[in-house]
Amino acid sequence: MSSYSRVIHHATSILCSNKGSLAFQQLHRKVFQRVEITQDDFWYIVKKCSRFVVVRNRERTDEWGTDCVIVAKTSLRLCKNYTKQDCRDCQELHLCKYFVYGNCRFGKGRKQCKFSHDMRSEHNYTLLRECTLHELHEDDLFLLLLQNDPTLLPEVSALRECSSVLSALCVRAHG
Repeated sequence: MSSYSRVIHHATSILCSNKGSLAFQQLHRKVFQRVEITQDDFWYIVKKCSRFVVVRNRERTDEWGTDCVIVAKTSLRLCKNYTKQDCRDCQELHLCKYFVYGNCRFGKGRKQCKFSHDMRSEHNYTLLRECTLHELHEDDLFLLLLQNDPTLLPEVSALRECSSVLSALCVRAHG
């Protein structure tokens, strides 16, 4: 693994273990503990790499990014057709979305889930490797997916003012 790749991998891992984002200075300090890299070089990598998004806290920031938050990003998504068992040559992960949420009712051993809970299946591992995410811990990968895949966002209920009984039964988010 090149030093450039090592920096990207380590920064991604740090971001995911810190809820997906960190201030630039904090991230640089944490990366620097394992990989010796100047602030200039690190700033260049963060700005140019598609794995990261730079979010400015204020309208004007200096060149070092002291007022910036770095957010982890991926283009990897869960397959929408996987649930229909209808995809060929798919470039998306084949996983149970409730497994990613951490609440699949079938994952507790009672009844087998019909969707995959295997991050290391041949299909999924190939995609993770192509995106250089194969070394991330499962929880970190799930956070990255939840943060980036819009299909994993909860549906918003049209019944904004559900009674407490209806709210308890409704599986959608109430805004």
